[in-house]
Amino acid sequence: MDTNVFPPPQSVDEVAQLVKRLYQPGNPQVISSIQDQLQTLQRSSDGWQLADALLGYEDVNVRFFGALTFTVKLNNDGASLDEQNAQAVLQRLIHWLVRLVNQSESPMVIRKLCSTLVTYFTRSPVRWQRPLFHLICSFSHGDALPAEAVENVSLHSSELISTLSTAQLVSLYTFSGTFADEIGKIEYSYPSQAGLHVQMEREVLDVSPMLRFGLQSNGDNSTKLRGEALRCFLTWANYAQPIWPTKPDTLQYLQDLLEPAIQCLLLDDADVDALDVFIDLLESYTSFFQRHHLDAIASIIRTHFGPQLEESLRDQGAMFNPAGQLVVSYAIAVIEDIVEKPDGQRAQVTLPLLAAILKAPGYPGDDDELSTITIEFWNTYIEYVNDELFSQDSHDDAPDWLGSAKSVTSEVTTLLWKKMWTPPGEVTKQWGDAEKDGFRSFRTDATDLLVSVYLFLTGEMLQQLVQLALGALQEQQWRALEAAMLCLNAVADNVLEDQMSDNILAPLFNSALFRTMGDFTHTIPTQTRKTAIDMLGNYGQYIERHPEALPDAVRFLFASLETAAFANISAKSIALLCSTCRHNLTGELDGFLAQYQRFLGGPTSDPYTKEKVIGGVAAIIQALTPESAKVRPLMALLENIERDVAFAKETVASGGDVELAQLTGVTALQCLASVGKNLQVPDDVPINLYDDDDINNEKKARFWSSEEGNAVQSRITGCFSILEILGNDGEAIDAACQVLKAGYTETTPGPFVLPPSITVNFLQQCSVTTPQLESVLATACTLIHQHSQVGSVRIDAEVQAIYQQVASFAQALGQPREDPGVSQTSIDVFSRLFPKYAAVLFDSTPDQINLVLNFTLQAIEGSDQLPKRSSLDFWNRLLRAAGPTNTAVKVTPEIAAKALEVANAYGPSLTQTLIRQIGGLGQRSELDYLSEPLRALFTALPAQAKGWVEASLWSEHFPPVVPGVGDAEKRRFMSQCVVLRGGAKTKEIVKEFYVACRGLVSSY
Repeated sequence: MDTNVFPPPQSVDEVAQLVKRLYQPGNPQVISSIQDQLQTLQRSSDGWQLADALLGYEDVNVRFFGALTFTVKLNNDGASLDEQNAQAVLQRLIHWLVRLVNQSESPMVIRKLCSTLVTYFTRSPVRWQRPLFHLICSFSHGDALPAEAVENVSLHSSELISTLSTAQLVSLYTFSGTFADEIGKIEYSYPSQAGLHVQMEREVLDVSPMLRFGLQSNGDNSTKLRGEALRCFLTWANYAQPIWPTKPDTLQYLQDLLEPAIQCLLLDDADVDALDVFIDLLESYTSFFQRHHLDAIASIIRTHFGPQLEESLRDQGAMFNPAGQLVVSYAIAVIEDIVEKPDGQRAQVTLPLLAAILKAPGYPGDDDELSTITIEFWNTYIEYVNDELFSQDSHDDAPDWLGSAKSVTSEVTTLLWKKMWTPPGEVTKQWGDAEKDGFRSFRTDATDLLVSVYLFLTGEMLQQLVQLALGALQEQQWRALEAAMLCLNAVADNVLEDQMSDNILAPLFNSALFRTMGDFTHTIPTQTRKTAIDMLGNYGQYIERHPEALPDAVRFLFASLETAAFANISAKSIALLCSTCRHNLTGELDGFLAQYQRFLGGPTSDPYTKEKVIGGVAAIIQALTPESAKVRPLMALLENIERDVAFAKETVASGGDVELAQLTGVTALQCLASVGKNLQVPDDVPINLYDDDDINNEKKARFWSSEEGNAVQSRITGCFSILEILGNDGEAIDAACQVLKAGYTETTPGPFVLPPSITVNFLQQCSVTTPQLESVLATACTLIHQHSQVGSVRIDAEVQAIYQQVASFAQALGQPREDPGVSQTSIDVFSRLFPKYAAVLFDSTPDQINLVLNFTLQAIEGSDQLPKRSSLDFWNRLLRAAGPTNTAVKVTPEIAAKALEVANAYGPSLTQTLIRQIGGLGQRSELDYLSEPLRALFTALPAQAKGWVEASLWSEHFPPVVPGVGDAEKRRFMSQCVVLRGGAKTKEIVKEFYVACRGLVSSY
């Protein structure tokens, strides 16, 4: 042994005492100091000597530390060992492994030594040939054999294995498993790495007989050996999955072990559950199994695990059972046969067991874990069915298995429905949060599954669910009824796509369902009524087509609105139903107004319910014709809002409850916004071919510009007076913005289509410290955008005022980083000026232009992503407006000339900023955004852009880069930019240059 690596040990006892103290309770600062000392010793030049000496110490923790020290030295210095020293280190490690295993050392130390040997294999500059065989030979010999002696061993590994002790074999399984696991983490990219994987192909020749010996072992220690062999086998299979898919001959060595491994499933004395191994393999590596292996597992399920599972389901319900997990994993693995060969063994073995799980007693989330596990299989089943059917041509014959699949999924629908019944109160009162969350999660997963099943069964499934609901209603089985309605709610979107489904739904909606739900003298579970309320919101389109169902629905919802437990969901469903069925409810509007008025005085009137219900009433008002018919009911709604505004103002003025005044005022604005939103013309409004839109729009415009129409708008804008006391309330500001935006998207005049000056005045009342200023600026952006559309009215004066105000915000901030949110939305306003209102920017004073442009450049240099992206978009628009063709941003020749003047003036600064970011200062996620203005530069000003980029690349402000990027690389990047002239591939070269500058690639 080379004494340079292992000189005589010194002061080992002192190190051992430090290690012992490390594992004793004590002062954390002392422990930290000891750790620092030990880490220094591990990395010291005599660390090899220290590690070797500590492994011979009497204390187990000290020996573990010795093995760990070997690992540290190999990671730090292993690659620099010469051949002689590398062989010396290997010999000492093998010596200690053999010696300590023979001395019945602690498993903790043995595992660490095995791990250290694997580290040696990956870090040593000298290739360790046949590591597993080397260890087998050394164990057989009784001490570490030199590498050259191993080469002369003529016996096969299978002959040597039979001579080893149980402890020796266990250590070999530990080493082999760690070996496969660690090599599996190494990429296949470079020759040195690929060489390790190639050696694994030879290593399997020694691993496979060793694994077979353990899997087929019998005798006193066979249980332990089988368990360790199974674990090691699983690790090797997991290694092989991504590495050997194209190496069938090599993989066959492991596949040949499947048969003895499968036999382990039948042994009851295994200390390691073979089930877990096969569950893992079936779930992650189905292609590893050959057909006869899968048939063998099916036979074992039929004869062994199936009866065991059935007995467990009878005695304990659907509590977790590994046999159930095996059935699920196996069924997913053979899904094709289960679907397409329903009479075959695989389907006949698994499907009855999977159905039995769902039939077993218990509640998901509590004492039923298996039902939740089966959801994965049924999702796989229906996904396979749907994929096969949807991939068929229309003229193809129906597959032979179609009838069986319908029968299976129909049964599953019924079973899932039963599993979704909410437990009785005496059960749920014992539940904690975990059980409640588990049950909710199961219902969510089950209803998602039923949506997929509906795509297959369609009307048949709908008929089934309706009959389940009607049967439960007749028998007053409220929990069953709730589950049926929950299932119907889940498929509502798909059902409503086909109006042919209306005939199937009719018996349910024409039944006494909603009359019964609305009769609060009946004792019905709260959850059942809640699900019924949701159903009305989900099936609004059906009710719109069948208004005869409306009276019961509306009565039920308003009755529920007065009950605290149902108020919120009732308000939501009222809003949805009124919006959907607005044209059918216009005759009931006075009744709705009266009910709303009565509701306002009740205990369930709160901000959420008030906003939802008033929005629903407003949706009905929208359906009234002519426009004049909307005034009276709309005024009635506004009176309630004005009443709240007045109350809030008076409360503050009289020194009353400020919090109550604030809540009332904010709610008033939110209700006003809800009215505005619901007065918008629906996107799906039917088109009347006999109407003249121009005449109708002219009539609307005349009405809303008349004295009567102006009066309504004055009442709406008058509600903004609440901001006199709530001007520093973010919620109030946000609600006011929603009111303003309610009219922006309308293409015809209406009560909320307010003059642009209202938005401008609102913005001008704000300062840079106004809460939710971002919302106000976003509202201004939307206004400019709407009036930039083709055919829209120009609002130059208003846009000019907006620009001046926003520029003052930029001036007040000074730097974008002072408030990234306000900075971003301010820059968005500047971007929206292009192309229609670009003159507003270019015709402002030089100082103001300078302020705006420098502010955007600072944002690009900053670390906040959103202002940076907005600024990059701004410069992209400006530069494209300056181009000779300006096809992307079409502006007049006068504006193009002014844009070109600005581009020439600020081009050098902008280019330097962009190149600094591309040169490594920016984030990788920002490169696409950074590329756009660079492309625009070379598109609009190719000659100038070349000079600006060149100056920026060799500027003193160019960021420091890795040594591999020098003048040649910079010239290459610049020449590529010039050649591409702003083409789409500019993005690619920007990314390549960036990663080169950051040192993320080996060469550029």
